[in-house]
Amino acid sequence: MLAAALAAASLACGSASAPVAPTPPTQPTPPPKPMVVIITIDGLRPDSLSVERTPNILDMAGRGTACWQAQTVFPPITLPSHASMLTGYLPSVHGLTWGDYQPARGNSKVPTIFSYARAAGLRTAMVVGKDKLNHLNLAGSLDAYELVAGGDEVVVNHAIVQIMAGADLLLTHLPDVDVSGHASGWMSAAYLQQVAEADQAVQRLLNAIPPRATVILTADHGGLGPTHGVNRTQDMTIPWIIEGPDIVENHIVARTISTMDTAATALDVLGLKLAAGATGKPVIEAFKPQSSAARFAAALR
Repeated sequence: MLAAALAAASLACGSASAPVAPTPPTQPTPPPKPMVVIITIDGLRPDSLSVERTPNILDMAGRGTACWQAQTVFPPITLPSHASMLTGYLPSVHGLTWGDYQPARGNSKVPTIFSYARAAGLRTAMVVGKDKLNHLNLAGSLDAYELVAGGDEVVVNHAIVQIMAGADLLLTHLPDVDVSGHASGWMSAAYLQQVAEADQAVQRLLNAIPPRATVILTADHGGLGPTHGVNRTQDMTIPWIIEGPDIVENHIVARTISTMDTAATALDVLGLKLAAGATGKPVIEAFKPQSSAARFAAALR
């Protein structure tokens, strides 16, 4: 009886022979799922931006990386420019060289970034304000395609719905600045007022985008007087801004970025690549060093 009592006391005091449950290994928190939102302000000239007129767009630039002398493609008009922006190819390759909706002429001859993303199982969406962009609605590339009448504010309303629906890659096209440029002239008082209103629409959209997202804000072309489409600085020069969790803050890219680089950069964020022959390349210098290193390493594998 004495021996039994001593054994019980030893177990109660936690002797060295008592089994100890192993501590389960700590599981690393998985990184948030990447998301990309591209905002195009049709006809936006970079020299129309100012602290007073576009505080929200410039605040976005301060939170990320910007290029104020990015270049679009020739001809600098809406459809060819958006096609190059979303395919990474010159108009001579994607084939969309005209300026209006002509369904009989077909769609882009090469895949868009939405084609790559949807093939990878991601949810894709476009919300646009001009029917000519229907030429970029390639079969099987989009979970949602919305052609919206009513201008920037209505486009943003529909874009927010797509964000809430779980879009992983979203294009939001704001048409009103271009419409004002044609009606009143680029850099006119009416044009600049419309730029200010676009800034407010952009902020409303940014408020709906989750912090995990990378956002690219750019334009398809500029303009001079009431027109665009000429190979001149005012038509060819566009703004290019990117912000997100892996993006360098308050950084200006000194080199010239091409609108075709938008396609490659958006896919890079999603862990995807354009085809080897594409002209567009990721804007690696916009990413934080550890992110850039990871992307270079992945490219070499």
